[in-house]
Amino acid sequence: MVIVPASIPLWSLSSPSEPPMPSLFRFLTVVAVIGGVIYGTLFALANFVGPKTREMSVTIPADRFQKR
Repeated sequence: MVIVPASIPLWSLSSPSEPPMPSLFRFLTVVAVIGGVIYGTLFALANFVGPKTREMSVTIPADRFQKR
C-alpha cells in the first residue's frame, strides 16, 4: 500500500523516464473501463436471468367492439 501525503503531487510519483499520463488518455481509459463494466453487466443479465412467464387476462369493455 502506498500512502501519499497531500503535499506531494501525484504526477511526481511516476518514474522520471516516462512522462505522466495525459488527462485525455486517462479520461478515455476511465470511460472505457466503466463502459466495459456496464456492457458486462448487461450481457450477464441478458444471458443468465430468464423472464418469468405467467398468464395475464385483461377485461376489455364491450363498447370497444361496437362499429362506428
